[in-house]
Amino acid sequence: MKKIDIFSSLFLILIGGVFCVSSLNLGIGEIHAPGPGLIPLGTGALLILFSIGTILEAHFGSKVENETQLFKGKRWSVVVWVLLCLFAYVLVLDILGFILATFLILTVLFKISEKQSWKIALLASAMTTGFSYFLFDYMLQCSFPRGFLGF
Repeated sequence: MKKIDIFSSLFLILIGGVFCVSSLNLGIGEIHAPGPGLIPLGTGALLILFSIGTILEAHFGSKVENETQLFKGKRWSVVVWVLLCLFAYVLVLDILGFILATFLILTVLFKISEKQSWKIALLASAMTTGFSYFLFDYMLQCSFPRGFLGF
């Protein structure tokens, strides 16, 4: 399993490098005016960082004697629901606006991923959406889709 981890991580480092180089061509912008390449740059850098961590863990980590099947016993329905929710989020973001669309998607994701109570899911969604809106709209002055309700 260690060889698979190392080779897959090297491949992901290559993909992360392509993301970083491509994002520099798009331009990362300034702190108050982020460019279109900022998110791909961050994504590529995180992919490289996590892949390096996986290589270090595979090389220096303890050896597991009983390897289990990689995907055995996983909740595949949650994976499918997350993908469907992300697809739906892209479709409704301009219509509903950032605040409402993000609140709804996070509520569904919190509810299905860990089977939280509705109270916890709604509270966590409201706090996450509020923090994201404050950080990006007020602090970084990024504009979000307003939606048909105007917010």
